[in-house]
Amino acid sequence: MSLKPEEKARTKIDKLLLKAGWDVITRNQYSDLYNGCAVCEGLLEGNLEADYLLFVGGKVIGVLEAKRKEKKLSVDVAEQAQKYTKSVPDWYPVWRNPLPFVFLSNGETLLFKDLRDEDSEYVELSEMKTPKELVELAGSDISDNGFAKLPRVLEAAPGKLRECQHDAIQTVELEFKHGSDRVLLNLATGSGKTFTACMLSYRALTYTPVKHILYLVDRNNLGKQTLTEFSQFKLTESEQNFTNIYQVERLKKLDGIKNTQVCVSTIQRLFAVLTGQNFTDADDDAEDQEDEENFFNSNDDSEGMYDESDSNGSPYIENAFQYFGNNAKLSKDFFDLIIVDECHRSIYKRWRKVLEYFDSAKIIGLTATPTPQAYAFFNLQPNVNGNYSATYDYTQEQSFIDGINVPPRIYRIKTDVTENGGEIAEGQRIIEVKNRTSEKLVVQQEAEQYFTNKDVDRSVMVPEQIKKVVQEYKDIVYTRLFTDREPLWQYLPKTLFFAKTDKHADLIISIIKEVFQDELESGLLDQDHFVQKITCKATSNTNQLIDDFRTQKDFRIAVTVTLVATGTDVKPLEVLVFMRDIHSSVLYTQMKGRGCRSIDDDVLRTVTPNADTKDCFYLIDAVGVTTSEKKIPKVTPPGPDPAPKKITLEHLMELLALGNLEDENIELFGEICARINKKLENTQYQKHLDEFAELAKESLVKFTTDVLDAMAHNILPQFISNQNPNHERKKLVSPVIDHDNVRDKLLELWYGYYTILRPGEDEVTFSDFSVETAEPHIKLFEEYINNHCDDIEALRILYNDEDNIITNAMLIDLQNKLLAADPLLKPEFIWDFYNTLSSNGQLANKHIIPLKNKTEKQTLTNLIQLVRFAYQKTDTLQAINGIIGQRFGLYIGRHAGNEKNVEFTEDQINVLREIANYISQMGCITRQELFAYDKSLCMEGIKIFTNQNFDSELTYFSKFLLQIKAA
Repeated sequence: MSLKPEEKARTKIDKLLLKAGWDVITRNQYSDLYNGCAVCEGLLEGNLEADYLLFVGGKVIGVLEAKRKEKKLSVDVAEQAQKYTKSVPDWYPVWRNPLPFVFLSNGETLLFKDLRDEDSEYVELSEMKTPKELVELAGSDISDNGFAKLPRVLEAAPGKLRECQHDAIQTVELEFKHGSDRVLLNLATGSGKTFTACMLSYRALTYTPVKHILYLVDRNNLGKQTLTEFSQFKLTESEQNFTNIYQVERLKKLDGIKNTQVCVSTIQRLFAVLTGQNFTDADDDAEDQEDEENFFNSNDDSEGMYDESDSNGSPYIENAFQYFGNNAKLSKDFFDLIIVDECHRSIYKRWRKVLEYFDSAKIIGLTATPTPQAYAFFNLQPNVNGNYSATYDYTQEQSFIDGINVPPRIYRIKTDVTENGGEIAEGQRIIEVKNRTSEKLVVQQEAEQYFTNKDVDRSVMVPEQIKKVVQEYKDIVYTRLFTDREPLWQYLPKTLFFAKTDKHADLIISIIKEVFQDELESGLLDQDHFVQKITCKATSNTNQLIDDFRTQKDFRIAVTVTLVATGTDVKPLEVLVFMRDIHSSVLYTQMKGRGCRSIDDDVLRTVTPNADTKDCFYLIDAVGVTTSEKKIPKVTPPGPDPAPKKITLEHLMELLALGNLEDENIELFGEICARINKKLENTQYQKHLDEFAELAKESLVKFTTDVLDAMAHNILPQFISNQNPNHERKKLVSPVIDHDNVRDKLLELWYGYYTILRPGEDEVTFSDFSVETAEPHIKLFEEYINNHCDDIEALRILYNDEDNIITNAMLIDLQNKLLAADPLLKPEFIWDFYNTLSSNGQLANKHIIPLKNKTEKQTLTNLIQLVRFAYQKTDTLQAINGIIGQRFGLYIGRHAGNEKNVEFTEDQINVLREIANYISQMGCITRQELFAYDKSLCMEGIKIFTNQNFDSELTYFSKFLLQIKAA
């Protein structure tokens, strides 16, 4: 249907407006959600309508009168438009009355006039003025609220913004326009949080009064990753890179910050600079190192990474902190906007005051795992059901449906040791390792000791348990997981192992090299690069290691503790292997998020050449992480003022030795000693407490009791300074502090020990896809096909046993609708889910024949078999490929019920076999589809059955092969 001349002109004018940053909307659409916008058919006094009313900052600033192409933009048109500027009803907010600006256009010519100047003339424009240009032209006639210059948010489109990013940006700007100072964006991992932040930053710097932005990152390596994202961001007016327009720098020293528009920093680095301290990249990752070491010493990781509480067993001790207040090296109003990445951690308790020092700045929080603490910080309250919502939510599940991320498939490996623990026999030779020095001693076990599965890889390492898991992974990676790939070990899917500690990571790496020894020694795999550790203690540059893992073909397996657990983007990563349990819901979600990022097929093949696509990632659960209880951190009030540095136990003892015997130092020392004693007393490491007692001439428990009693009863003389003798205080700590060997032993005790069995015994007891994943997805599949048995054509035919063909188009329609419901409802995945349930005895009297190869897995007609099985029309689930030969033989023998008693020639049978192969893969076929698929094959078929009978015979042939109302 052709457009009328007026409509054609309007189409061109709409494009001019959109290009200049104006949203084109109807009156019914108008709200504060829109920035610069052109409202079509805006109502005026006298029952008139303006073709377009132009709004900026929530008020009308001008009109645009549209005419068809043939209409000249004459004086009468101008007078009509200028009349409209004086006819705006009082229920429209305006910047000036009459309106200052008027535009005329017929789609070919665009004229503009500033009505404030009575002597001005209409001028022709080559393009429409932007909202920013009009606001600047208006000058004092507009009291800019900070948002009047904002153009429309770019529409969601490939290569531009995703829909979730577009909506998040609109929501943030709306909240700020409504007076909010803090907004929280819950954006699924992989959905483009940093890209969204780049766009928000560009718009803030370009169109609002914002001059300086602080971008807080969680880790040093994420700071460098953020800089890269900003440098590559090009969705700007000029299409220049962001960093060509604005200066983006990591915070290094105060001198460089003044000329920087976007300052990237960790909160620790920011605090150091504000208080005039020296700071290095290593200090940025100090907490990461603490996390890795603390995990060994703690019994539970549920809060470890995310609760900024006191040491809890860490070797780092907090100094007293004097709040910087007016002594900070930067004014409180320097930053106008603060963006906090991974805002579920790092900004609470002691660090909160550093962030809130900049009390006039608006704050945007970014996370994929919001916590109650985050909701509270961003002033968000639960609903009547006690559930929280962020300012904008985009969930992981929705990202799977939208195709932004790929979902996980969970594969469970169980061994006897990981499920039940084990036993160390009396007299058994074991290796005892000192955590502090890594010194190893071969000793005999003094008494029989049982260890639980929770002790495994914490206090007891069983190399054979690790080897069984790694060997099982090697055995299944191409036979159960990536069955459609050529099994090339040099292109093993990129795999990330999560270890419990740095030492556990080292052991895993040594065992991986043992399992892949043949391939490594043959030169098939690179000895130095195939498997590498990425932790804070890695000898190589961690940022370079992460980048290498992302891009290098020969780096196939990485082992980490926490450094790659959050935020890090490695899109080619396809397998996560959990060798540690996680009890923090936040941390677990973050760790799973490392595998979910989608990647273009051609990009994937640059690092994994034998790959076709990444439509899911595999989570190998070797410790029960997918079923263990998860906890959410509790809301805690802001804690004490933040410490400028964390100090080690070594430094605390040094302070005491130098006479810094304040109450808090002595009390803290006593508490640490008590913690050490409690952890080691009456364990296999009791002998080390006994050794301490021999060196100190008294037990640790007695020393601890003396110290804590003295502090509790306030019996020590008051401490004035370290210039005074402080004899009583020195005598109290002297048994430890005045003896080097005792101090060394205390440090050894503090860092702890672990036992390595030589090599221990273990066996795999279970290896299969997760029942916990299969059950809900089979339930979802069966509910879906039952709920849609009337409105989806393929389902209706199968449900009602209709005598109709099921075409390729019908099957594709069904497949697309299933994938839209859940990306894991892919036919081959559903088949595996049924097989998993059957293997675990949950499908009584049902027989599941697993799909055998790539061809069977990619066969579209599997959907027919799955639906028939789910509708209980058959007790056996078998691929069409598995029965097509038998069905084809029956057809040849019967040939349309043997009515004609015509035998096919060998050539005719070959033609029919080719048609049968297509039907078995793609579904019932029509003459037109066969002709489009293979013209010559279609013509040969017509020769066999004649032109008159070909359609009916082809229909019968298709239904017979696929067992749809087959005779």
